[in-house]
Amino acid sequence: MKGEVVYYRLFDIGAAIDLDEVQRRVAMPFLSGRIVSERAAPKYARLGQPILVHVDQREVDTNLGRITVNIAVKLYGVGALSVVVRTPFDASSLRDLRPYGILRLRTADQEETLDAYCARIAERIEEDLVPYMHDSYDVKVDPEPYTVYCITVSEHPVRAFANGWRREVTALLASDPRPDDISDEEVEDTWKSWLSYYQDDLVVVEWDAALVLEPTASYEDTLAVFEIANLQLLELRTYDAYLDRAIDKAYDDLEDLFRRSSLLRSGGEEVKELAELRMDLSEATFQVDNISKLWGDWFLGKVYRACARKFELESWRHMVADKMADLSEIYQVAQAEFEGRRMLLLEVLVVLLFVIDLFLIAFHV
Repeated sequence: MKGEVVYYRLFDIGAAIDLDEVQRRVAMPFLSGRIVSERAAPKYARLGQPILVHVDQREVDTNLGRITVNIAVKLYGVGALSVVVRTPFDASSLRDLRPYGILRLRTADQEETLDAYCARIAERIEEDLVPYMHDSYDVKVDPEPYTVYCITVSEHPVRAFANGWRREVTALLASDPRPDDISDEEVEDTWKSWLSYYQDDLVVVEWDAALVLEPTASYEDTLAVFEIANLQLLELRTYDAYLDRAIDKAYDDLEDLFRRSSLLRSGGEEVKELAELRMDLSEATFQVDNISKLWGDWFLGKVYRACARKFELESWRHMVADKMADLSEIYQVAQAEFEGRRMLLLEVLVVLLFVIDLFLIAFHV
């Protein structure tokens, strides 16, 4: 069997990126545009449109020997970049593909993981993007990895994978060296998320990897769905970590606000900061949810829903929404305290004006 392995490493860069500004001001060619579906679909069924900022092909030494890799870096306006590494393979069986799941790159004096290799690429790109970063937030989360095994030539029909090789596929996607020992329950769980559009194609989705069989090699739209789903998972993880820190700080600020005895320190700054934080997070989560619009392209929509189930995107969304609600409650408490102190200050000023007025009347009399 022949095909390619596609490795994704998605990094959050801690700020929104103005893609239009990057394309206007950086003197280099960019590639962008709508991923065209291989099936009939309306124009409004679209994916997020990143810009391609780096393309390279090179020969590298690895634990698999010397291989050719194609490297691309895509930049998303929500504040993420995707490093995509692709390498062809020619294997006799699915078991021969398993070493690709633990790819390591070698130089004369060291060996590094694909994660570390992609992180160095992302770091160099990020340094060039600093002038175009907006609404920065200092939260670092681990990059989101994903591996897709794309088979374009196979001596066996697709149904052999779906019927007779389920355990082998499960082991490949889990990078498990003992396929014969995997339980039936685990195999069934993996094969809950499999799809087929034609009789000769197949898509199997797992948490860290996927299998795509496509004899026409026309699977870029499917790969784009995997990338978008992983991007959403990455950003939801980032917002979750950011909200954890923001809520802790908000509680500290609220306690400090209640401890203040001076009427002149009303807490207006805390209320303003909480309001801005709520607005920024609401806008960010809206952009992440809005990055994929697949209505009308039913097959890609099914692939996306399979990814969403595996990645538990809804659970992450609920978690972020609950923490947003907690932040809103803290904001309401701070706002009520702020309004209460302001009203008390106004009442004191009214009383003082009344006393001064009485004093002036008495003085003139």
